[in-house]
This record gives sequence, C-alpha cells and structure tokens, in this order.
Amino acid sequence: MRRRWLWGTPAKLVLFGLVLVFLNASCGPPAVGDAFTFRLGGWVVLPDEDLRLAYLAVLDERCPHGEICASAGRAIVTMSYARPSAGPAVSFTMDVLKAEGTTFGGYRVDYADLSPSADFLTLRLGR
Repeated sequence: MRRRWLWGTPAKLVLFGLVLVFLNASCGPPAVGDAFTFRLGGWVVLPDEDLRLAYLAVLDERCPHGEICASAGRAIVTMSYARPSAGPAVSFTMDVLKAEGTTFGGYRVDYADLSPSADFLTLRLGR
C-alpha cells in the first residue's frame, strides 16, 4: 500500500507541478539574442529593451516551393518599432531574404525567416 501511495497520484501531481514551474521559468519574454516569431498583424514586446515590434504587411514574391526559378525572388516586410517610453512608432521595410545585417533603432537583424504562407515572421536581433 505504501509503495502505491508513493508513486500514485500525489507523487505524480507534485512531479507535474515541478515540471510546470521549470517550464514556466524558461519561457519568459523574448530578449535580444533570442529568436521569436510573430504573426502578420501582430506584435512582440521586448520588455528589457523597452521595445515593441510589429509585423504590419508583406509583399511576397518568393519562388514557390518546389518550383525552379531564375532567382529566389524577394519578400519585403513592413514593420514598425517603438520605444513606448521614448516616442511614437517608426515604420521600416526589409527584404527577409537579405535581412541579415539590416539595422533599425540601434538593433541588427541576425536572423530572419518567413513561413511559406508569409503569415509568420521569425527574427533574432542583436546589437
């Protein structure tokens, strides 16, 4: 009986609770150096940087997946960034296929990727 109680429901609940605590601790808000993804029309806040990024629009002229094209094409995204404590949002555009090294507001795009449907944009920023 004692063995069943030790590994029965109460122990499983405690273990499950500990797993949730550790997972929650590792899932904080994004920061510079982290890759983060946001949806078209959505925004991401980097609280440590007092920075808000928005993915506003996309002009997707990439070569379709599985097709043979003379070039990879381009995917121009329109974004905005703002430091809420410092002023209004500033819009900018970048070609996702050539985004690495693009700078805005003191940040550098280290990595950029656009989903095949262009609904999701993944970025990693550096200084």
